[in-house]
Amino acid sequence: MRQKLRIPAEWERHAACWLAFPHLQQEWPANLPEAQRSIAELCRAVAGPGDEPVVLLVANEEVEEQARTLIGDLPNVEYVQKAYGDCWVRDTLPMIGHAAGDGLGALCFDFNGWGGKFEIPGDEELGNWLTARLGARRFECPIVLEGGAVETNGRGTFITTASCALNANRNPGLTRSAFEDALDQQVCVERWIWLDEGLAHDHTDGHVDMIARFVSEDAVLCMRPDRDAPNERVLCAVRTDLQRHGLVVVEVPSPRLVTAPDGSPLPASYANFYIANGAVIVPTYDLPEDGDALREISKAFPGREVIGLAARHLLWGGGAFHCVTQPQPIWP
Repeated sequence: MRQKLRIPAEWERHAACWLAFPHLQQEWPANLPEAQRSIAELCRAVAGPGDEPVVLLVANEEVEEQARTLIGDLPNVEYVQKAYGDCWVRDTLPMIGHAAGDGLGALCFDFNGWGGKFEIPGDEELGNWLTARLGARRFECPIVLEGGAVETNGRGTFITTASCALNANRNPGLTRSAFEDALDQQVCVERWIWLDEGLAHDHTDGHVDMIARFVSEDAVLCMRPDRDAPNERVLCAVRTDLQRHGLVVVEVPSPRLVTAPDGSPLPASYANFYIANGAVIVPTYDLPEDGDALREISKAFPGREVIGLAARHLLWGGGAFHCVTQPQPIWP
């Protein structure tokens, strides 16, 4: 029987959290310093109350010096100089899991810059580099996808969105059945839950980590489809689909409209949190809904400190804290 990879739930203990420091002015034309400060604050939260070592990719000595200045002297932050594109390592690094007696394994998708929209030199090579560095066994999946497009409870249930996984800009002509078969060849899967689409204005074509996140083996957090809130129809469908599959739905408020400096709408989400060993770091947007969201998320994670960090500047670039983190699980 072919050995398969088990992808842990994010609340299982991590050996490290991988991040990358933003450094390309052309990718952050209006707010590179602010995006860098956001990543620095996230590093401090994960490495401090999050009780989790951080490995931060920096493009060169100059970028490393910028990062060290903003982060400060923290003993459990390691700086690694490596060529890369941008900071979205949830998608540009492989998903790390347990490969039975072989130690760590890496689920490696083909990557095409989020459907050809953002192809940045250095991003495509990161997967090979990380698996070699970790000595992880590669589990090659011959479909185009990103880590933010799949969510798992660590026990074989996976959630994804058809708008991303089956998009013609990634996998033209791919069916749900063929997608599931391709993953089943590599990963321990018991069932797939398909959601139709993600948030409007999400340039990932609807990553699931913006709309539905496991908080326990049988409970999923999503945003409440409040009347007149952005994405009301999508959020209502998400809730219905999750309940139809027998999952407990934990709801938090939906943030009101958040816009970029030019007035264009952004896909703000409280679901794009990162679960560190000792804390949950939640994106906030300086909105009245922030406090209620943090309180509800705290109830879902007893024993972990819930930390709200400002995420507007990262959101201008396309995502929040789950999008810029990649956990490395502890090998049992």
